[in-house]
Amino acid sequence: MLPADAKIMCGNTTLGITDIREDQGISGASGWSEISTTRVRDVYVNYEQRTTLLKMITGRGAILRCTPDQLCFGRINPVVRQYTLFLHERSSLGFRLGLTNDLMRDLLAMNSLRQDLFNQQEIIDRIWIIETTANLPASNFMLKHSVFKYGLPDIPFSAKQADSEFSEEMTREMFNSIDTPSRAHELLRDWHMFIDHPHITMRLSNSKDPASNAIQFVIFGGSEKGNAKRFSHLIQISGALDSNRAEHRQFKRKQGKHGLWFLEITRDDLEEAELFVKTLSHLDNLEVVKKIQLTRKAPFYILPASHIKPGMLVPVTGRNGNIDEDTVAAVEIEEYKGPLYNLQVRDLHNFIAGNWVVMCYQPLSRLTGD
Repeated sequence: MLPADAKIMCGNTTLGITDIREDQGISGASGWSEISTTRVRDVYVNYEQRTTLLKMITGRGAILRCTPDQLCFGRINPVVRQYTLFLHERSSLGFRLGLTNDLMRDLLAMNSLRQDLFNQQEIIDRIWIIETTANLPASNFMLKHSVFKYGLPDIPFSAKQADSEFSEEMTREMFNSIDTPSRAHELLRDWHMFIDHPHITMRLSNSKDPASNAIQFVIFGGSEKGNAKRFSHLIQISGALDSNRAEHRQFKRKQGKHGLWFLEITRDDLEEAELFVKTLSHLDNLEVVKKIQLTRKAPFYILPASHIKPGMLVPVTGRNGNIDEDTVAAVEIEEYKGPLYNLQVRDLHNFIAGNWVVMCYQPLSRLTGD
């Protein structure tokens, strides 16, 4: 939620969030760098709150102040070189802490473990980025402080990794003898973060047959506008599927850049698209990866504000009256006393506050698919 002094973009002007009323016309992102006008469906107010606020500042000076659970949009910037402290969960073992100076490289290394699963058919890795810094001594301090404070191991999950100090048996004994889940939950709570919103999820299988494990659901991801003059919503499934099923016959079969086949379909109505994705995910036991296409570059993930870290890319208003991406330069913590606000809007499901594109209020069921 947003504090009482938040400024909301309304066309060529801005209004204080305390002046926003039902049916007010405000601005929001409508996909592929475009900004459109939508109308407020409802205004939510929580009076006289004492809470923590995050103040997030981008490189070009866009500032957003909000509660840690305010849903925003962001993605990892592979160009930024910095030290990253992360929490890593492996479904077969538990949680560990890690520190890297190249997160994308380490993610590729984790993905190569497909041939190192022994008798396990599948493992799931989830990663939460806890903090980032460009300073090596500061990064080492963050790791050691977290290891000592929370009692979480900082050793690799696999004895075959180059920096492993223990055998496979010792590694398993380490994780089996420590209650890493409760300690990981405590760490995330202290950082105002949420276990249900990992930055990265990887499902690793030793099966030789290609199979889909996720539905890519990209809001505004379609290349054409639908009847409502909004970009359509893209649904993609990669890998081998039963093409005889009625739901799958609706898809177009396409081949990607690397020769892999995937199924693709678009829907104009967001609620219809979400229902279609929910049905498919239950039929095929697929994870839903939900993103949003706000610029002409890669789509953004939907993340709570507390999961937006320095170095990440976020959508902001550009100089040419469009939506552009900018790099988060700093995140500060404030204590706040006063009312908190959020908006529910029609069609776009987002609005612009402090030059940041943020997600409007959404019932939890709409986010989890339950």
